[in-house]
Amino acid sequence: MTDHVALTALFEHLYARRSALVHKMAANPEQVTREQLQDRAALQTAFPAVEAEQRKAERETLHEEVQQRLSSYA
Repeated sequence: MTDHVALTALFEHLYARRSALVHKMAANPEQVTREQLQDRAALQTAFPAVEAEQRKAERETLHEEVQQRLSSYA
C-alpha cells in the first residue's frame, strides 16, 4: 500500500510542477526558454512511466490479497 501512496504523491508532485510551468509559459509566451520546453517534455514523459509503476503496484497488491485469501481457505 505504501507504493500506491508514494506513487500518488509523485503524481501530485508532477502535476503541480507541470501546472506551474505551463502557467509560467502561458503568462509570458514570448519569453519561453528552451529549458522550459525541455522541462515540460521531461514532465510529460514521466507520466506514462509513473502510471505503469502504479498499475504494477496495484497488480502486486491484488496478487498478495488473493494469495492471503487463498491461504486462509487451506
